[in-house]
Amino acid sequence: MKRNIYNPHNDFIKEDRPGVASGSNEYAIKIKTMHWLLPAVIIISACLLSMSCNKDFLEKPNGGTFTVDTVFSTQINADMAVARMYNLCIPSWFPRDNGNEMPRPDMLTDAVYYIYPTYSWVGLTNNAAAYTTGNQTADGNVDRGGFGGHYSGIRQANIILKKIDEVKDASQLWKDQVKGQALFCRAFQHFELFRQYGGIPIVVEPLDGTKQLDVRRSAVKTVTDSIVSWCDQAARLLPATWGPADFGRVTSVAAKALKARMLLYVASPLYNTPSNMAAEIAEARYGDARDSVLAYPNYDKERWKLAADAARDVIDAAIAAGGALYQTGKAETTPRTDNFEGLGDYEAVFNVYANSELILVNTAHMWVANNGWLFGKYLMSKVRMGSWAVKNNVPIEFAQLYEKRDGSKWTVPLTATGNDFTTWIQEQNLDPRFYQTFAYDGMWYNSQIGTIPYYIGDGGKSPTTDYGRSDAGEDGYALETYKYVARINNRDDRNFAWTIFRLAEFYLNYAEAMNEYAGPAGLPTTYLNMIRKRAGMPDKTPGSVEAFREAVQNERSVELSYEGHRLNDLQRWLKAYSTLNVALHGFQTRANNSSGTLQRNWKIVSFMNRVWPKKYYYLPFPNAQVSNNYLGDGASWLGQNPGW
Repeated sequence: MKRNIYNPHNDFIKEDRPGVASGSNEYAIKIKTMHWLLPAVIIISACLLSMSCNKDFLEKPNGGTFTVDTVFSTQINADMAVARMYNLCIPSWFPRDNGNEMPRPDMLTDAVYYIYPTYSWVGLTNNAAAYTTGNQTADGNVDRGGFGGHYSGIRQANIILKKIDEVKDASQLWKDQVKGQALFCRAFQHFELFRQYGGIPIVVEPLDGTKQLDVRRSAVKTVTDSIVSWCDQAARLLPATWGPADFGRVTSVAAKALKARMLLYVASPLYNTPSNMAAEIAEARYGDARDSVLAYPNYDKERWKLAADAARDVIDAAIAAGGALYQTGKAETTPRTDNFEGLGDYEAVFNVYANSELILVNTAHMWVANNGWLFGKYLMSKVRMGSWAVKNNVPIEFAQLYEKRDGSKWTVPLTATGNDFTTWIQEQNLDPRFYQTFAYDGMWYNSQIGTIPYYIGDGGKSPTTDYGRSDAGEDGYALETYKYVARINNRDDRNFAWTIFRLAEFYLNYAEAMNEYAGPAGLPTTYLNMIRKRAGMPDKTPGSVEAFREAVQNERSVELSYEGHRLNDLQRWLKAYSTLNVALHGFQTRANNSSGTLQRNWKIVSFMNRVWPKKYYYLPFPNAQVSNNYLGDGASWLGQNPGW
């Protein structure tokens, strides 16, 4: 069925959408505003209302034919500014057509490995190679888009909040809903800054670059209170749901979700540090009153209760609005199928568009291309394209977080070898999510590709294919993630939208926070096991806070893998230093046809040694911002984070 999907990044697009969640493809929606008829307005207002057209986020935008007053004179013009705000504020990790884009945020962690140094260019725009080797600098940190880029989005939101009431032909309801979206976007970009730098300057007015800047870093408490307040205000102004044409717009549930995520973060040890963990983080602190911008001055258990209550509020609000875990009772993907009916529920969450579990997504799909060349597909996986592409290799260290189907752990000695990798990996009988997240040598992928030949060839009947080689030569790396990569429905990428919030996260948030506050008995265990049940895994009943903490952290690592949570989770748990200073290894396979039957002999090979200094717990501010002398007290302290 043809329908119109609201895409804040690409206005309205008309499309066929197979696999749309039940009930969401029943409408024929009229396009409300013909955005593509006003390219001049889009270009001019984009430069006018954002800072992406300026060198520094502090600069005052240049004037022009279309002034701020012109843009906010009519609803159709103002809606351009709203679309631009979404473009600046709501992230997507789908790569586009720039060869230096970062295809997965998890490349900074132990979850994915791009052959080093051959593919260092993949993360060039966010300095990933320097980061993973311990060589990050203040002017080359991993903040994708840069420190000032966040304030471009904040400025856009602040301008909208200041000017939206001037729109003459819009209803008050529309204006209020725009204010709600702008409050959310301002909160989200402050959160994005906070999760990387700690306390940051809070900006609630469009900055005028002609004046002396005097916006100091705020304490963790102040940043938290501000973001929570904006989320509360946004939730009061926004609807719980939008119509199908507006899928991707911020809702009141999304505002509650951002609040809950923020409160979970600041209840965690990085910001709410128990005395028995103080030594772990001391190297990344100042050791004096300035630490207020890095953490609360004292541990308070009640912060976990606030986080738990906020997560429960998201769950209740989502369910009241018709949301639910995507759960049909089908835990496993049917072997050798590449249609929607064959999907296990976990894989379906990312393939069924607009399904009930999704609270907020970015609808700027990776299939949207310039000049018709989808370069991003070559970055997202090797298996998607089959020819030249960047393989998203999975280290064994991360793969082993997935349990066996009976709930037990599995470990592979680094000296292990075998002669039939495909059979061996299937016989491990792992968590169904493993097989719905990772492609492996010998796996039947879909009807176009068939069985994946990741192996190094035997020089005879089974030569090395494109799957088994890279720019570094023959590699034979046998395990790759294909999450968010088209496998079904003729490899149709249009089913994907980047997940910002989904309901499963808040089940786990609630379980984690309530365990820390009151122990694992009752609801924490119930919510943990609801996620495991959907996955087809047995219940867990950890009897202590410590055992439950380990269980829920592992569950989160598996359930939310490759969605951009891994690095910040390890940091907020104060586990990044111990987990990311690691030698990573992988499976390598080699074809063997000596017996007349293809065998995939396997062994463990070294990937690389990753280095993660403790000063990485907080990103460094760019030197140019430090030298502007507004982050600290302007005298004895310039505001840079410790160690930089």
